[in-house]
Amino acid sequence: MSGSAEGEDPRALLRRAMRLHSDDQIDAALASAEGAVALAPDFCEAHAYLGNTLVTRKRRFADGLAALERAVALCPGDAAILYTLGWCREFVAHALEHPRQRQPHQSVAQDAATLYAATTEVLRRALTLDPDPQLRGDIEDILDVVANATGIPWDEDE
Repeated sequence: MSGSAEGEDPRALLRRAMRLHSDDQIDAALASAEGAVALAPDFCEAHAYLGNTLVTRKRRFADGLAALERAVALCPGDAAILYTLGWCREFVAHALEHPRQRQPHQSVAQDAATLYAATTEVLRRALTLDPDPQLRGDIEDILDVVANATGIPWDEDE
């Protein structure tokens, strides 16, 4: 499956990617999301989906974080995309601190401490966008995870 057909709607490709993902067809889901990005290079939600999936399902950490950074660059005022970047940075930092030999991963340039600091920064920025209460709770939960991992408390009022 090539992931896209000429003239296909990028949003339809992203929806297809999500359906395939829920059926545990991760490679096909990634191909569909890549098709959406190819058709609409400024489609930040497709970049965010691609990045999240590369990080969490394929452990392609550098590629996934790059896709998420692109999503944030395209939609800097989207609290959900900022949260996704932060959550994935925390995921990578945790994986670096607690490696599993059976689950190799793509290398990243940053160390865990740098990723944790960047996570806090992006999640604090997401809080300034006044996210809905559910997303606010999710953001604060990851900030607490990072604070527990680093010993550095976060303070929303700074």
